[in-house]
Amino acid sequence: MNRIVANIIPGNAELIPDHPAIIDQGRKYTFLQHANRVRQLVGALKQAGCRRGDRIGILSRNCAEYLEIYGACELAGFIAAPVNYRLTASEIKYIVDNTTPSILFYGAKFLPVVEEIRTAGTLYVQIDQGSLPEWAASYEGFIKDGEIDAPGTLPSPGDPVYIVHTSGTTGNPKGAVLSQSAQYGTAQVISDAAEITRADRFLLVQPLFHVGAKFLQLAHHLQGATIYMQREFNPLVVWDTLQTERITTLQLVPTMIEMLLADEYAETRDPARIKTIFYSTAPIREILLRKALDVFGPVFIQQYGSTEGSSISNLTKSQHQPDGTAAQQRRLLSAGQACDGVEIKIVKSDGTVAGTGEPGEIVVRHPDIMQEYWNDPAATAESINDGWLNMGDIGYLDEQGFLFIVDRKRDMIISGGENIYPREVEIALEQHPVVKQCAVIGIPDERWGEAVCAFVVPSGEATESDLIEHCRTLIASYKKPKKINFVEELPRLATGKVDKVRLRAPYWQGQQTKII
Repeated sequence: MNRIVANIIPGNAELIPDHPAIIDQGRKYTFLQHANRVRQLVGALKQAGCRRGDRIGILSRNCAEYLEIYGACELAGFIAAPVNYRLTASEIKYIVDNTTPSILFYGAKFLPVVEEIRTAGTLYVQIDQGSLPEWAASYEGFIKDGEIDAPGTLPSPGDPVYIVHTSGTTGNPKGAVLSQSAQYGTAQVISDAAEITRADRFLLVQPLFHVGAKFLQLAHHLQGATIYMQREFNPLVVWDTLQTERITTLQLVPTMIEMLLADEYAETRDPARIKTIFYSTAPIREILLRKALDVFGPVFIQQYGSTEGSSISNLTKSQHQPDGTAAQQRRLLSAGQACDGVEIKIVKSDGTVAGTGEPGEIVVRHPDIMQEYWNDPAATAESINDGWLNMGDIGYLDEQGFLFIVDRKRDMIISGGENIYPREVEIALEQHPVVKQCAVIGIPDERWGEAVCAFVVPSGEATESDLIEHCRTLIASYKKPKKINFVEELPRLATGKVDKVRLRAPYWQGQQTKII
């Protein structure tokens, strides 16, 4: 059998037709019901004139229909082009214009945006109930006209199945083209790492336009596990769902973990059935990870990867040892070791391979990386060289092959000719008891070129001088912050990462050299 995601839906429908596939706010679909709706949607798409390779846009919150649209693309060779609904109308328009979808499925909540960006040549289908404009079709009306379609020839392993756009923190978003076989391979790697089985019940809280959520959904459906869907993250609802639905696996970003562990939910905590928690997308404070391990136990798997690179490395459950040796405790801050089949290389600025403990650019090679950036051969050539993908991160490998992420390459601060990695400064700040969250950027400095500036969300009383002196005891003096801003919260991207573009913007506006 070909290792393609197109085989997952029909395979489950045949082997476990009556097993629950999707539970979405009281709506329940078995694997056979899910497969039949997907096949009917395929028929409707073909009847509307869609052909293999056509892009199908999705602008919606999480729902069962979202997975049906993904599934139709997987099964019939269309290319799903999900859109981040948290972007501005102009950003959404850029992504839609870049992929030129034949059909755009959208949630009623986003009708004002669709009205603003819609163009001739695209059919618009509204997923949920609401005021339906005359130029759009309703989802149920659209799908009911389709005959259940079972494609005679499934897509090939190398056929593209998704175009997922990056966050666009250094210019316009770029659309990573992901293939059938690569996504199957990624699902298999994640499934193996977590030992996912048919008995698992996965709580999906991250938005499905984010590749991490899609990876996890595929990994669970690959094994016939049940997906419980939530529209958005709400810590109280999550705690309740964990208990009432006997959830065994979920995926969280560090900010979600922090919200779940807030004191106000102490009495509602009951993590007894949780078998696996995947965490990813952003660095986690060591103190937060230790607290999470105290509450949930040794159930955490850290995943390092990207839209372009898929899964690169894992810090497994057994490698989370908060009471282990000094080396084991230090590795709590690592991204783990390479996944099966993944090669990791650290390259210095002169192009040579770095030695153990030496930082440099992280480049990776394995069968499941993206094929290209959609409509952007120059960016593709810049990112992929002889099969090696540049991750855009600075890191190093220790003597056991554990990968430590130092920082994003574009975030590096050059002050007085010295390279300063913001993450190193953030780790130092996070060790102060009143620092709840923080982010570090470079700002213009007439003397040094750039200076270190920190944004801190405090949990108690602290002064700028207190925190600067605290950092001086942990890192070299030239790395300590020159300025600290106390804020109530940090701006974040949809992935949970801190939006450093927004933090930098006021400082670099009008500068001859602008760092974004």
